[in-house]
Amino acid sequence: MDNTDWNYYLKLNYDGNLRETNLLYTPTMNADGNVLCMHYCIDYDYRDNVPEKLTKELVDWFFEREVRFLKELQHLPQTPKIYDIDHLNQKIYIEWNTETLSQILYDSNRSLDEEIPNWKEQVYTLIKDFRDVGYYKLSLYPHCFFVTKDKKIKTIDYYAVIPHNERFIERSVIEGVIGKIGADRFDNSTTEDGLLDFKKFFEITANEYLSSYWPDGVFSKIFKELYLNGKLG
Repeated sequence: MDNTDWNYYLKLNYDGNLRETNLLYTPTMNADGNVLCMHYCIDYDYRDNVPEKLTKELVDWFFEREVRFLKELQHLPQTPKIYDIDHLNQKIYIEWNTETLSQILYDSNRSLDEEIPNWKEQVYTLIKDFRDVGYYKLSLYPHCFFVTKDKKIKTIDYYAVIPHNERFIERSVIEGVIGKIGADRFDNSTTEDGLLDFKKFFEITANEYLSSYWPDGVFSKIFKELYLNGKLG
C-alpha cells in the first residue's frame, strides 16, 4: 500500500480545536476513509510539540510494540484488521472508519449516546476482553477508539498495550515520551528501583486520569467491576 497522497488525521480536542493524536506516529487516511496508515517517525510537520528527548530509537521501539500487539490480539473483535506492514519505512495500514470517538464526543452538535446507544457496554466488553487474555490497554482516550459502519467500537494505539506478565518496564527506556501533562501518573507508578509498574499505571489512569476526557466516570466504574470485584489483572 502507498499513503503518499493521503491526508493527515487530526483528532477533535476537548477544547474544540483539531490537534495531532500522538507523539510517535503520523496518522493518514485514504480518500475513502476506510484505511489508516500509522507512520512511526518524528514528523515536525504533523506535530509542533515533539519532545527534545524523543529519539528515533524510541520511536522504533514503540513501532515494534505496535506490530507485536496488533498481531497478538488480532483474534479480539475490537482489534482492527491489519492490511499491510511496511517494516522498512515503519508504516502500518489498518482497518479504519473516517474518525475517532473524539469527533463525536467533543462536537456540541453530536451525541455519543444517540449515535452509539450501547457505547458504555461496548467499552466495558473491550476492557474485559483485554483483561481476560492477560493484557492492559493503556491508551484509552476517546481518540483511541473508532466505530465501524455497523456500529462496533474498535480501538487503536497498540503501542500502549502491556501484558500482565510484563507489567514492569524500566522508566529510563520510555522517558522520552513522558511530558509534563500526566507525568504524575508515571511518577506515582515508578518503583524505588526505577521500574514503571503498569498495573499501578492502569489503575491510576482508569480511576483518576480519564474522568476529564469521558462522561459519567465510565472507566472508574469499569475498573471497579472488572479489577476489584473481579479480582483479576
